[in-house]
Amino acid sequence: MTMRSPNAAKSEVRSAMEGGFKRLGALFLKVMAVPMVPIGLGFMLYGLFQILHADGPDSHFEFFAIGVTQTIFGSLLWILAKKLDAAAHLVRYRRQQGRVVRLARQRGGRLTVTETAADTGLTVEEASEILKRLADGGFVEVEITDSGLIVYRFPEVLFAHEKNWSRGVESA
Repeated sequence: MTMRSPNAAKSEVRSAMEGGFKRLGALFLKVMAVPMVPIGLGFMLYGLFQILHADGPDSHFEFFAIGVTQTIFGSLLWILAKKLDAAAHLVRYRRQQGRVVRLARQRGGRLTVTETAADTGLTVEEASEILKRLADGGFVEVEITDSGLIVYRFPEVLFAHEKNWSRGVESA
């Protein structure tokens, strides 16, 4: 049995959460919103029916008003839940991207999709998406070997030895 450092344990807990509070909040809001919208629509229809078939428009207007309010509130909760879901996905993606970049540093600046997936715990699809997005952003270069293997090169990692932060930047 190997001993892990406290930082490794914290990192595992952090990666397990990956936007967990936002996802939990989104789930809570969805659970609240799902029954509100149909119940609100029911109140609206009941109120409309009573207004049209009753003695006057003031007789059951409160049902209609409650229904409109509940439907709007439920819809707003649903929209907020979707935004929290998107934020949780972004947090998770950024952490996954960080794992891929750290792996590239450990591996000398070259990665394949399969080894990225194997060493980060990502699925092959997730690893492929991250590497492709890094390439699309210009952070990674794509190489195809003679055998047809796609290798992603991280130039900043490959040429890190050329960075000498102690000397000044030469101006043109």
